[in-house]
Amino acid sequence: MTFDRRFFIDLSILLIGVGLYALSVKLFVIPNALASNGIAGLSVFMNFVFGVSPFLTVLLVNLPLFIFGGKFLEKRELLLSLFGATAMTLWLMIFEALNIPGIQYSHLILAGISDGLLSGIGVGLAILSRGTIGGSLMFSRIMESHTKMPIDKALFLIDLIVMILSLITYLAVPNFAVTLLSCYIFSKVTRLIGRKEYRQKMMQRLRIFNP
Repeated sequence: MTFDRRFFIDLSILLIGVGLYALSVKLFVIPNALASNGIAGLSVFMNFVFGVSPFLTVLLVNLPLFIFGGKFLEKRELLLSLFGATAMTLWLMIFEALNIPGIQYSHLILAGISDGLLSGIGVGLAILSRGTIGGSLMFSRIMESHTKMPIDKALFLIDLIVMILSLITYLAVPNFAVTLLSCYIFSKVTRLIGRKEYRQKMMQRLRIFNP
């Protein structure tokens, strides 16, 4: 593995993507009482039900993923993922320090759509950089590499499990429905941004409808 110009370009794309994902949490998820997707949503669930610190949940999930990730992912992707997981925490700390105000919508569904689009663009850029932000995205990459499951389906499956656990314990039904919509949009936008073959497939479909 070499630290060439391509590596630093990918690292820059990754850091921007992680920043957008963290910004979406700050702008849309928290102010509108939505559940977050992936490892962030799991950390909220663990904190509510068992009183476990969100930081500890993230650490306990990421630690084995990074230990065993070397068996499934290339060293380059593993290193970028380490940067991505670290950047996630730093971006959240920066946005908190800047006291960026969240956006509360009168129609909750708009918050879900906004979160799905912005977080999907952010994580899509992370995938485009050939890195991850750890957690569910890293697990989804492993699933994609070794089971041929498309990354959007793997992400949505993980999010669905987290959402059901949240609904059973603390999440109101309307917020659950909107979060589920957000997760679906997130998974599709992530794949659209991050996977060239999927973009080409969508373009071909558009040509069929617009000859």
